[in-house]
Amino acid sequence: MTNDIGDTLYNKDAHFYDLDNREQLKYDIRFYIDRAVKINGHILELACGTGRITIPLAEAGHEVWGLEFSRQMLEQFKNKIKGLPKETPDRIHLVHGDMSDFTFDQKFPLIIIPGRSFQLLIDEKKEISCLNNVHHHLTKDGFFILDLANFIKNKEQEKEWVSEEEIFDWENTNPKTGYKIRRTHIKKRIDTVRQIIYPQKTYYITGNDGFVEKVVKQSSWKYFFADQIKNLLMSRGFKIIEELETFEEKAINPGKGQAFIFVCQKK
Repeated sequence: MTNDIGDTLYNKDAHFYDLDNREQLKYDIRFYIDRAVKINGHILELACGTGRITIPLAEAGHEVWGLEFSRQMLEQFKNKIKGLPKETPDRIHLVHGDMSDFTFDQKFPLIIIPGRSFQLLIDEKKEISCLNNVHHHLTKDGFFILDLANFIKNKEQEKEWVSEEEIFDWENTNPKTGYKIRRTHIKKRIDTVRQIIYPQKTYYITGNDGFVEKVVKQSSWKYFFADQIKNLLMSRGFKIIEELETFEEKAINPGKGQAFIFVCQKK
């Protein structure tokens, strides 16, 4: 179910993950909790990370299975739930595994892939394998929710994506160390044939003595065009019953959203 990349994927920045304080990271939590209320049974979250979605679902009373590829992220997750009331970690079942190749001895009425994690599968065979596994593990009337970033909306934008401009992402203070963490990214490279972008993330860590340390992380993400991802979902046996472009109640600029959010069921 795993391979060695799972041990290195977030080895540089897993301990920074929960410091990301951007407002948009709060909207999807309420969305998933609201959807979970409508199902009766267990939840499977693929690429659960450090539990940003998993823990609130468990706190809301749901039994959640969390599959995660990165051992570093799982370690952060386990540390977070140590101080929670016992009933919450009791509802969480963590599994180290690959979302493109997993097996459980049960089916789930709700399977979710939040946080755009599906786009870390930059190989088409893994994308198909992931969706096939989701389809197999979904109950007959169950729901599958997939959240993707609409990184590049059309072929013209591919030509303009690369930039050496350093773009600010977020800044926060680590409560454990008191150090200030600032993250930026550069749009380093794009592969328009395989539809992969390669942003470079940089973390600036400022200590109490003013010393600044820099941690650089190379990333790779698959991007999809709208018709492409819809066709992929339908080809794997799903029907799209809802298509959203934001987790907020109303899109600020309808038709120009930064996300593809698909609520699916089996055909």
